[in-house]
Amino acid sequence: MGAARGVRAARPVYPAPAVFPSLPVADLFPEQLTALRAAGLVLAVLVAAFAFLRRHSLRNGDVLILLSVALALALVSGTELLDALLRAFSFKRENGTRIVGVAVFAILLLFFLVVRALHQGARMQRELSEVLEGLAWERFRRDGHPERFRGKVAVLIPAYNEAENIATVLERIPDEVCGQPIAVLVVDDGSRDGTGDIAEEAGAVVARHVINRGGGAALRTGYRLLSQSGANIVVTLDADGQHLPSEMHRLVEPVLKGEVDVAHGSRVLGEAEPNAFARELGIIFFNRLVSFITRTKVTDCSNGYRAVRASVLPQLVLRQEQFHTSEFMIEAIKRGIPAKEVPVTVARRMHGHSKKPAVLRYGAGFANAIVRTWLR
Repeated sequence: MGAARGVRAARPVYPAPAVFPSLPVADLFPEQLTALRAAGLVLAVLVAAFAFLRRHSLRNGDVLILLSVALALALVSGTELLDALLRAFSFKRENGTRIVGVAVFAILLLFFLVVRALHQGARMQRELSEVLEGLAWERFRRDGHPERFRGKVAVLIPAYNEAENIATVLERIPDEVCGQPIAVLVVDDGSRDGTGDIAEEAGAVVARHVINRGGGAALRTGYRLLSQSGANIVVTLDADGQHLPSEMHRLVEPVLKGEVDVAHGSRVLGEAEPNAFARELGIIFFNRLVSFITRTKVTDCSNGYRAVRASVLPQLVLRQEQFHTSEFMIEAIKRGIPAKEVPVTVARRMHGHSKKPAVLRYGAGFANAIVRTWLR
């Protein structure tokens, strides 16, 4: 008894539970190669071969994904590893549970691929926009246009297939506003009806997009050209005649006096031609939405008639191709740029039809632009 007191009883050692059940090597492979498994192996070989043969034309990431898919197909078709993985997550061979497990993993993989595709698409859009802006700037600089806008009030007009309206709009623009000289830039956004040529004949400087990208993209190009040219104030108005150049002084004056850096036109404070009932409701709803999320009173978030001090343009992150009016307003509020709304008139377009999509599609796109601008 005395000798036994100094000896401690050994504690039993239990093996740690395995996360993945261990399988003998022989059990890793199926007992027989079914037609479905054979088809999976053949498909895996074909995917791997395609990735290898097209490796020079595909991106490295795409090649890796294809090889990963080929490897996954080979493992699923030629081994029992999928069965072990499903058992590890308690997806048993009963009541269709195994099928649910396979669906869960397939959905996760699909989600990853969709997110990656969206990321690549957004990056390609940004790169395309940068290319178009760069080409426009190089031609703009080569033709000596920057000097025409230095220190002036620049009127920026995005235009797409507005051959019937652009000449009349340009004729109505005065030579000066609030005692400041005016120079006009028309960004022809891939028009196919001679809009750019008519604008040049009317005396405007024209920058061109080789393809149509949307009013927001055209404005981004114009903003870049004018801010790099040393313009003092940039006034944007539509090419369809809805904005009255005779009211331009209302926008330019508060910016010129230093009261604000941005003056937004507002049809609610001013006047507007009657619109479709659904669009009127949409304007009211989105005005309240923007006012709520920005905690700023907004009366017209869909009006593109505005004046902005050119020096603040580089501070704004503008990415919308089409629904750009609310994006500009929200960005200015988020950046703390002093702004105000002034009353303007919105008339009917002179000729042709609106380029805006149908009501529901327009509403969905507008809401998407508002939310994405506020969240980024």
